[in-house]
Amino acid sequence: MDKQTLLSEVNLFEELTKEELMDVDAISEMKKVAKGEVILSPEHPAEHLYILKKGQIRLYRTNQQGKQFTLDILKDGNLFGEASTLTLTDYEMYAEAMTDTYVCLMSREEFERFMEKYPKITLRLVQLLSSKLNDFYKRSEKIALGEVRERILYLLLMLSEKSGRRHQEWQTVEMKLTHQDIATMIGATRETTSAEISRLNKEGYLKKDQVLSIDAEKAKTHLGLVVT
Repeated sequence: MDKQTLLSEVNLFEELTKEELMDVDAISEMKKVAKGEVILSPEHPAEHLYILKKGQIRLYRTNQQGKQFTLDILKDGNLFGEASTLTLTDYEMYAEAMTDTYVCLMSREEFERFMEKYPKITLRLVQLLSSKLNDFYKRSEKIALGEVRERILYLLLMLSEKSGRRHQEWQTVEMKLTHQDIATMIGATRETTSAEISRLNKEGYLKKDQVLSIDAEKAKTHLGLVVT
């Protein structure tokens, strides 16, 4: 897929003409990010707008004890980083590549000039930010206040909805994760995480064949995400 086709599939740019997309293409550059590489951190905050072309990016924060709490998993077409005076990530957040990943970078100055040239982009950016902030508040509450069981279910549900496949009530989690990976992502110990995953398997929330699957509706009901 060429860069202009990619850009046309990004929510922020989906209403642009071919000529306008060519302008975006001209002011952005492609970069490969290796699996495990941290792109953003409090020590190295965002100086660019990042457009995720291919791969997965984990956004997380840490508490005073150094434990990580996953806030979002971004997939192809998502935006993160610094996009003018309106930021898409905060300065306490980390962004880590979960797979080998390709991103397009656009400098803050170039993007600001682009918004001045195409004001409709500014309105679209505000709409996207409003939706993203609302989602972040919901996720933060579930992660910060939930028990380990709720954090596991919320993480796996989020991963399955990002890139999984649906078969009847089950949604797959395509990413290969160890219990230690999951524990790190929810800010828990491996032992506690393994014990809770075992209970969730016995209770029918999870099952493992070739890949891990989650009963999406059952998990949503437990998490209070189903509107009755």
